[in-house]
Amino acid sequence: MAVGKKGRTDREILERVRNTLFGHEMVASGDTVVLGVSGGLDSVCMLDILARLQAEFRLRLVIAHVHHGLRAEEGEKEFRFVEDLARRYEVPFEGRRVDASSYDGAGNVQARARRLRVRFFEEVALEWGAGRIATGHHRDDHAETLLMQMLRGTGGLIGIRPVRDDRYIRPLIEVSRETIQAYATDRGLSFCEDSSNRKKTYLRNRIRKELIPWIQREANPSFVDSLVQLASILQEEGRCLDGVAVEALERITNRTNRDGEVVLRRDLLEGLPRAIQRRVLRKCFGQLDGSTRGLSYVHLEGICDALGAPEDGVHKAFSLPRGVRAFLEYDKLYLTRRELWEVAPYEIPLSLGEERPIPGAGIMLRADRVPSPETHCPGGEKDRNLAFLDADLADGEMVVRNVRPGDRFRPSGLGGEKKIKDFFIDEKIPRSLRRRIAILEVGGQVAWVVGYRTDDRFKVSDETRATIRLQASPLAEKGEHGPEK
Repeated sequence: MAVGKKGRTDREILERVRNTLFGHEMVASGDTVVLGVSGGLDSVCMLDILARLQAEFRLRLVIAHVHHGLRAEEGEKEFRFVEDLARRYEVPFEGRRVDASSYDGAGNVQARARRLRVRFFEEVALEWGAGRIATGHHRDDHAETLLMQMLRGTGGLIGIRPVRDDRYIRPLIEVSRETIQAYATDRGLSFCEDSSNRKKTYLRNRIRKELIPWIQREANPSFVDSLVQLASILQEEGRCLDGVAVEALERITNRTNRDGEVVLRRDLLEGLPRAIQRRVLRKCFGQLDGSTRGLSYVHLEGICDALGAPEDGVHKAFSLPRGVRAFLEYDKLYLTRRELWEVAPYEIPLSLGEERPIPGAGIMLRADRVPSPETHCPGGEKDRNLAFLDADLADGEMVVRNVRPGDRFRPSGLGGEKKIKDFFIDEKIPRSLRRRIAILEVGGQVAWVVGYRTDDRFKVSDETRATIRLQASPLAEKGEHGPEK
C-alpha cells in the first residue's frame, strides 16, 4: 500500500480494512466484537479504525485488556491508558490485573500469558454475547509467523489466518506495519510501546529486527510481499489437496467402532501419494482431538514410513500429542485414545444352562448340555460363534478368561499342539484383539478359543453320547463388541 500525503493513508487503510472485513466475512451487521487492546500501536489503530467503521457495520464494540503482572509499573500504565481510551471512544471496558505468580500450565511465560489472555477474552465474549474477538495482527506479523514456521519445520506455511475458529478475526491482516505507523501519525494517535518488543531474547523480535531487514537489504526488498504471496499460493493448493484427502478418507475409513477411535484400511492408505497420506492422518487426528496443534512432520512421517514396511510395521505403535496413539496392525491403522494392546485380565466361571456376560471380550456366552450329539448349524453353514464339545470329555469346571502367556492347545484339524500366541499370528488376528478374545477353559485345559477354534481333546466323535453346545453373541452394552471376524 502506498503511503503519501496526509489523508491518503487514512482513506486507503479504511478501504483496505473494509474490504478485509467483507472479503473474509469477519463480521455481520449487528455483531458484538471484543477488541483485544494492549495499548500498543497495532491494537490502538485497530480500535480507531473499527470505531470509525462501527456505524457502517452496525457493530457493538467492547475493549478487553489484561495486565499480565510481568512489567509492574509499565503494565499498570498501559492498563490505565487503555481504560482511558475506552472512555474517550465511549466503548465498554473490561480489564483484568493478574499476578504473574498465578500462571499455570506448560510452556514459557509468554505462552502461559497468551493462554491466560485468550481465556479472558473468551470470558468477556461470553459475558457480552460477542461472536467475534478481534486482535491487531497485521501483514508483517503474518510474514514473521510464516518465517518462524519455516525455521521450525512445522510442515506447512499457514502464518496468521484472517479468521480462526470462526471467532477470532484480524481486521488489519492485509495492512503493513509501515502503513499502520503512517496512519497513527496522520490521526495523531498516541500509544504505549511494550519494552519486551525490544528484547532480542525472543525469536520473533530477532526475525523482525534482524533477519527480515537483512533479507530485504541483501536479497529482496519486497521479501515480505513475496513471502505472503508464496504462502497464499501454497494455501490455495493446500485447500485443493485437502479436498482430495477428504474424498480419500471416506474411501479408506474402515470403521469408527468406539467413541474416540478411527480405523483406516492400511492397504488403501499405503496406496495414496505421501502428500495425501499426511493430510489424511492430520484430518483423523483433528477428528479425535479437535485440533492438529503439535502434530509435527516427524509424527506423520514415522507413520507413513511404517505403512510400507511389512516386517517392521505388522504391530507398531506411535505416541502422538495429547494422548492420541496410532497403532498399525496387519491390514489396519488405528488412531485412538485408548491403549489398544492392553486389556485387564478377566476370569469368569460358567455353568451349564447359564448365559454369562463376558465384558472383557464384549460377548455373552451360553453353555447347554444337549442329550443327543449336535455338531452342525441350521442350514449347514458354519458359525464360528457356535461350538460343540463332547460332554463326557468336558466334565470339569468351566472358566472363561483371556489369554495368558504360555497358553497352548490342540487346534481342531491341525493334529498337534500349538501355542495360542502362534495360533493368533497364523490366523492374522490383530494384536489389539488378542487380549480381548475369550478362552473357554475346562478342567484347567483350553477347550475353545471363542470365535476361532476348539481343542481336539474335547471334539465330538461317533462315540459321543451327549454334547455341550456353546453359543457366543455380541454383548448388547453400548461400546462393547464381539470378536472381529
